[in-house]
Amino acid sequence: MPSPDPSPEDWRDVNAPQTDRSKNRPRSGSWLGKLFGLALLAGSVYVAWPWLSRAPEPRLSRAPELATPEVQSHLVLRQNPVAPASPPGVASNGHVVARTRAALSADAPGRLVEMNVVEGSYVTAGTAVARLYYEEHEAALARAEADFELSVAGLARSEANIKVGEASVERADSDLRVAQAAREVARGSERLAKMDFDRAEILVQQGVERAQFLDRAVQAYATASAEMDRAEATVVAAMAAVTEARSRLSSSKAALLEAEARYRVAQASVDAAEATLEKTFIRAPFDGVVVHKEAEIGEVVSPYSAGGRARGSVVTMVDLSSLEVQAEVPETSLSAVRKGERAQVFIDAWPNESYEVRVDRIWLIADRQNATIEVRAVFLEPDDRLRPEMGLRIVFQPEGQDDEPKSDAAPLVTVPESAVVERDSVEGVFLIEGGHVKFQPIKCSDGPNGTCVVESGLEGEERVVLRPTENLKDGDAVRTS
Repeated sequence: MPSPDPSPEDWRDVNAPQTDRSKNRPRSGSWLGKLFGLALLAGSVYVAWPWLSRAPEPRLSRAPELATPEVQSHLVLRQNPVAPASPPGVASNGHVVARTRAALSADAPGRLVEMNVVEGSYVTAGTAVARLYYEEHEAALARAEADFELSVAGLARSEANIKVGEASVERADSDLRVAQAAREVARGSERLAKMDFDRAEILVQQGVERAQFLDRAVQAYATASAEMDRAEATVVAAMAAVTEARSRLSSSKAALLEAEARYRVAQASVDAAEATLEKTFIRAPFDGVVVHKEAEIGEVVSPYSAGGRARGSVVTMVDLSSLEVQAEVPETSLSAVRKGERAQVFIDAWPNESYEVRVDRIWLIADRQNATIEVRAVFLEPDDRLRPEMGLRIVFQPEGQDDEPKSDAAPLVTVPESAVVERDSVEGVFLIEGGHVKFQPIKCSDGPNGTCVVESGLEGEERVVLRPTENLKDGDAVRTS
C-alpha cells in the first residue's frame, strides 16, 4: 500500500542542521501587548479628535488685537455756504423775546397743594397749572348752595300763597255779591209785606176784612223784616271776608318780595363762594409754554409777597407764537432803521442761517446810559427752533441795497482742530481706511467753534482720527470706537 502523504515536517531536509524550534516560535504574550497598545492609541485618538481638529488658540494669538490702538473717528463735514453771517448793513446785537409773557400768581394768599406742570409743559388758555388749599372754600360753597336751595323753596311757597290768596279774594268777592243779591230780594219782600200790612189795616178799619186778615199781614211783614236784617248781616260778613282775603293776599305779596330778596342774596352768596373757590385755581391766561417754575407743593404763595416769605409767582409762561426780536440799536445807526422795512437776523446757535424779519416798533425813549434805542421786529417765517432769550445779530439793510446777499464760494470742508497734527513739519490728518491709518497732508485756516476750514487735501465725507497720539504713524492698524 502506498504510504500516506508526508506532513510538512517530513518535507524538510533531513540533512539540514537541527535548530531549537522554541527560539523561532513567536511569543504569544508579546503580540498581545502590541495589539493592546494599538487599541489604546486608537481609542485615545478617537476621543481627542474633536479637540485636535479645532483651530489652535494659542494664548499669544490675542496679542496683535490688544496691541492695536483704539481711536476716535470723525466724519469730515462738507457744507454748502449760505449768505454770509455778516452781510453789508447796519448790525446790532439783540435777543429773541416773547411779546406775550406772564408770571402767574394766585389771586389770594394760600398754600400750594397741586402743581400740574413742569418746565416745557404746553398749556391752553384756562388750564389749571396749579391750585391752592381749597377744602374750606368748598365747604363754604356747599353751605351757600344749601341756603340757595332753601331760598328757592321759600320763594316757591310764597308764590303758592299768592295764588291761594288771590283765589280767596275771588271767592270772598263772589260771596259778597251773593249776599248783596239776597239782601235785595229780602228788601223787596219787606216792601211787599209792608204794602200788604198797610192795605190790611185800612180794610180792617173800613170793616171790609176781619181782624185775622190784619194779623196775617202783620206776621208776614215781621218775617220779611227779619229776612231783611239777616240778608244785611250776611252782606256785612261777606264784606269782612273780602277785606280779610285781600289783607292775606297783601301779606303773601310782601312775603313773596321777601322770598325774592332772600333768593337773590342766596344766589349772590353762591356766586361769591364760587368766585372764592375759583381763586384757588391758578389758570393759564393764554396758550403757551411754561418756561420757569418758581414754587413747589407746600409753599405759601401770595400776590402781596413783597418783603415777605411767600412766593410771588408760581410759574412763568410765554406764548411761543409771539416771539420777536429785541435789539438795542445805537443812536448813531438809527437812521438805517425804518418801521415796516425788512431786516435779516442771524441766531447765535445757527450763525450761517438767516431769518427774515420786519421792523414793528421803534421805542420813543432812548437809553441815556447806553445811547441806544430799543427796536422790536417780528419774524416773517418763524420755526420751532426759536427759543426765548436766544442771542442774535440783526442787520438792517441800507436803503437801495439788495436785501438778500448772495455767495458764490465753494462748499466748505471743516475738520476739528483736534484732528490736525504735524508729522515731519507737515500739517495733516490721519485718514481711516480699511482698519489702517493714512497720513494726509492738508492746508487749512481757522474756522468757527474749534474747527479748521480745509483749503486743500480733503474733499469731505472722509473719516479722520480725533486727537491722534504722537506715536501714531502712517500705515498703523487701528480700531475705531
